[in-house]
Amino acid sequence: MRWARFVAHENGFVTVIIRSNTNTGSRGRTSFVLIGCERSGEYRCRKKEFVRRDTGTRKCGRPFKLRAKPVVGGQGWMVKLMCWIHNHELAKSLVGHPYARRLTKAEKTLIPDIMKSMVKPRNFLLTLKKHNANSCTTIKQIYKARSAYRSSIRGNDTKMQHLIKLLERDQYIHWHRLKDEDVVRDIFWCHPNAVKLVNTCNLMFLIDSTYKTNRYRLSLLDFIGMTPIGMTFSSGFAYLEGECLNNVVWALECFQGIFLRRDTLPRVIVTNRDQAFMNAVKTVFLECTNLLCSFHINKNVKAKCKSLIGQRNA
Repeated sequence: MRWARFVAHENGFVTVIIRSNTNTGSRGRTSFVLIGCERSGEYRCRKKEFVRRDTGTRKCGRPFKLRAKPVVGGQGWMVKLMCWIHNHELAKSLVGHPYARRLTKAEKTLIPDIMKSMVKPRNFLLTLKKHNANSCTTIKQIYKARSAYRSSIRGNDTKMQHLIKLLERDQYIHWHRLKDEDVVRDIFWCHPNAVKLVNTCNLMFLIDSTYKTNRYRLSLLDFIGMTPIGMTFSSGFAYLEGECLNNVVWALECFQGIFLRRDTLPRVIVTNRDQAFMNAVKTVFLECTNLLCSFHINKNVKAKCKSLIGQRNA
């Protein structure tokens, strides 16, 4: 099969197994394999009432066939070309072909290793191309294989259930609250090493939120701490249902819970001019000073100046 696929790729088409059998000692059964083009045969719809007229098929009834059977009393295979006719144009390149771009079994076994090693898919693809110059695999196949492996690890659990299991396995500090008794409304988590840094470097923290930059279209609240030498570290994260005062207050209360002593609470918290953030800081951290982020201030001033200059030029 490897030889047949290699020769077919060299000539611009893909071969598949049409029919095969194995000799088990029963009467009438012999070992053979019938190889044909992937475009051989005709498309058969299981439910004709669902056939759409604007759909297409790769099947074109290509008659090319190759039959192989083991040599009697010897080693190897005897190959017979039953039909050599090609009724469609041969492809100049099979890169991105639905069948030729598939990963081999050996390549699929490397997916867990590259995920554990945090290797980027594009680097893994370059490695495959380097070891196999005839590989037709694309980056899309790497993403599909990685997604299939993640789904196999998760099993029957939902993504939220799997996330909570991982947080408990790695001993993350986490809290969540439910809505309607079965839907997670908000979730907060923090790494154990981050708790040590939070209680050591507790002078100033920056709090900001991303806006709909993930697949779930949720708000990701990020807590950033700062060391005495000016370096930053992530001290906590929270997925919130919304940016209402109730959600932000709950996240800040969870963040307050990772401080071990009352005298280690933050002295300064920097936020943007979001009224929900400012009110939540005043509610949870009573003795803390709330400062506005200079980056957001400069950004707003620049936007305002642009609008004024544009009006004068008009």
